[in-house]
Amino acid sequence: MQTTANDYKLNAADLPAIRIWMKFLETFGSGMPPADNAIRKFFAALPALSEAFDKMTNPSYRWMMAELFAPLDRVPNNREVSISAQYADYCEKYNMMSGPGDAKDYETIEIPGMPFTFKSYWIAFLHGYGYRWLRRDEPWIDWRYTQYDKGLRVPGVIEDRRNGINYLIAHWDPTPSKDFIVEQATQYGGAIPAGEAAIKVVKDWATAHNMPQSAIITFEAQQRLKMKHMIGSGSLNPDEYLFIFHLMISLCTATAADRAMVLTIVKEPANSIEYENETFINQLLYLSLMHMGNPKGDIKYSNPEMLDMLKDLLALIRSTDEASIIIKASIEMNIHMLHATASYPMVDIYNPEKNFNMRFTDTLAALEDARAIIKTKLPR
Repeated sequence: MQTTANDYKLNAADLPAIRIWMKFLETFGSGMPPADNAIRKFFAALPALSEAFDKMTNPSYRWMMAELFAPLDRVPNNREVSISAQYADYCEKYNMMSGPGDAKDYETIEIPGMPFTFKSYWIAFLHGYGYRWLRRDEPWIDWRYTQYDKGLRVPGVIEDRRNGINYLIAHWDPTPSKDFIVEQATQYGGAIPAGEAAIKVVKDWATAHNMPQSAIITFEAQQRLKMKHMIGSGSLNPDEYLFIFHLMISLCTATAADRAMVLTIVKEPANSIEYENETFINQLLYLSLMHMGNPKGDIKYSNPEMLDMLKDLLALIRSTDEASIIIKASIEMNIHMLHATASYPMVDIYNPEKNFNMRFTDTLAALEDARAIIKTKLPR
């Protein structure tokens, strides 16, 4: 991917969307512990990931996310399985989908204003309803049905994929393809409950095509190249260093080699006039906060907004390697600083005589000097 001046520029709308992406990698990165029902959770996470993608303007992050879905879109039947996985997730959340018990004890309930005729749980899923039951002998219990935002916004990373899945949805109402879902066609259950059938479809497909591991590994190779390119580039600006900060956290969810690369970067000494005997990660986060908090910049974060961002990052980091521990310690230190001084980092209580522009320039220079050494230490 050829880069331009704005490829690494992050704006205020990008940052929360990127954290959704980072949380996704904290679950599915190749270096993370295997998740239970991984492929089903993978597909169930795609609507939120799609929404995050739609909110992103940064071309580099959009490219990296698209690189995750490119191999997925080449695997046969991925669209059908995507819908099956979301249906299985739906059936688990509404566990009454496996049937309410003895039919003589229950009655179906007319749902006021329901825009469709209840024929099966599959139809309820497509229209955004979780169907509940009313016991004949407990009429005072008011839990007849649940309408919800079905969130069936399938990945918008590639428009053909979105259109393809929307086409399937339209043509699987009222009857889904029996090749992919054995629906629970009656109100009171059947030989194979719909959720169980969908889970089996997804599991069999994942085993046959090594998913989601294959898609993740392909993406991680691109992420690795992105970091090596940035570290080895000529001069970098504050936008690019903010990008590197986020990318480092994601790389810690990948391979052992990726985590070793990040460890080399974060531990490198980076001394400035204001802060001697400092490390790259501490100077990086210091510069990033000054960049985000600059009232003349593009992001213009307030102290509370920076606090919220750092707390979100701290909460989502699940990796326990040495590099992640160092990154988390730096985040925690800066959370304490933001709590202690409402004007931080625009004003630094440890360098009150140094104005913002001087500290900003000195910190950027320290990172540039350190990066020149780091690039000699990374494998080519």
